[in-house]
Amino acid sequence: MRILVLGSKYGRRAARTIDARSEHEAEFLEVNEPPENVILDEESAERLLPAEIAGFDLVVCYLRHPDLQLALAERTDVPIYYALLPEPALRRQIRDRHDAVAFADPTPCSMLPDTGVDAIDRLLERFGRPEVRVEVSSGVIESVEVVRGAPCGATWAAADRVEGMEAGREAVNTFVLTACHHCVAPRLGRYESKDVSSYYHGKALADALGIELDVSLEDLESPL
Repeated sequence: MRILVLGSKYGRRAARTIDARSEHEAEFLEVNEPPENVILDEESAERLLPAEIAGFDLVVCYLRHPDLQLALAERTDVPIYYALLPEPALRRQIRDRHDAVAFADPTPCSMLPDTGVDAIDRLLERFGRPEVRVEVSSGVIESVEVVRGAPCGATWAAADRVEGMEAGREAVNTFVLTACHHCVAPRLGRYESKDVSSYYHGKALADALGIELDVSLEDLESPL
């Protein structure tokens, strides 16, 4: 599957991870985004987006500017995965203009391949809510296989870090801290996205080791 990743500050690392960690082919295209408080008219927004998106099976959008997020939905019929969550009103407008979209809600690390859009679900089989398989020998983690990981690559970095550690809570904590260090999640929505990513990484390794976490996702909710 050929994937176009659009972004400015975010997205470049995701394209590299998709290329390196899956059978998909990803191409990153940098868009010169203005500040989000700058209002773009339709013509200006269209000028900033690529003129042609043909030849790709999926667009992954890391754009933050709302006018560009909406203009993208009007520009192409290719399925679009919005990796940065737009505001609720904008999501409704995007769905009105495009039939094959999904939103990372609240973060790519919370996503499972159940959006109902085939191209997006194919991506999320490999890149989304972390899932790992662990081999343990004599109480030591021998290997960690990443079944599904963060598109930024944080899960693979964390997996390498805990191999050779004792299979216990310290390994889970190290896994979480390493993933958090590599995580590029911005502060968006009602959750702190980096905290949500950390939670799902901790849960992934804890589940694989048969350890119960002492924190829930609800504990991370915070008002804007």
